[in-house]
Amino acid sequence: MAERTLIIMSDSHGDRQIVKEIKERYLGKADAIFHNGDSELPASDPIWEGIQVVCGNCDFGDYPDSLVTDLPGLTVAQTHGHLFNINFGFERLDLWAQEEDADICTYGHLHRPAVWKNGKTVFINPGSVSQPRGEINERLYARVCFDENTIKVDYFTRDHEIYPPLSQEIRR
Repeated sequence: MAERTLIIMSDSHGDRQIVKEIKERYLGKADAIFHNGDSELPASDPIWEGIQVVCGNCDFGDYPDSLVTDLPGLTVAQTHGHLFNINFGFERLDLWAQEEDADICTYGHLHRPAVWKNGKTVFINPGSVSQPRGEINERLYARVCFDENTIKVDYFTRDHEIYPPLSQEIRR
C-alpha cells in the first residue's frame, strides 16, 4: 500500500476562515479531511462538502454524533468525545473504538493535542485550531500519513508550519 494522508482538525469555534484554509490546502491532496466538532457553524454550510464532520457539544443542527470511515487499509472512528465522557477517562471511547475495529480513533473536545495507542487503535486528538488549552498553547491541526506498517502524526500551526515537538510515528 502506498502512503496515504488524512487531515484532522477540531474545535474551530466559529472560525470558518481557518476551516476554509485547511480545506482549500488539502482537498484533493489528502485521502480524507476530518473535523471533530465544535465548529459552531450550521450543518448545512457548504464548507462541509468533502469534510467528514461530527457534532460537538457547542454545535446545533443535523450533525452525526460519530462517524466510521472505511478507507483502503484503514478504519477511522471519529467523534467529538463529550458523549464518551472523555473529561473523566478514555474507557468508553476505547471500548467504542474496539467495537468499530478502528485503526484510528480521532476525537476533540479537550483542545489538547494527543497521540496514544491502545491495542491496535491509535487515538488522535488534533488539538484546537482556534482555542488551545493546557501546556501547549498553540492552535493546531494534524496530518496523519499511514501505510501498512506505520501511522505518522504531525501537527501543524494555523500558518501551516509543522510543530515538531509533537510528531510521532507508531508501528501498526
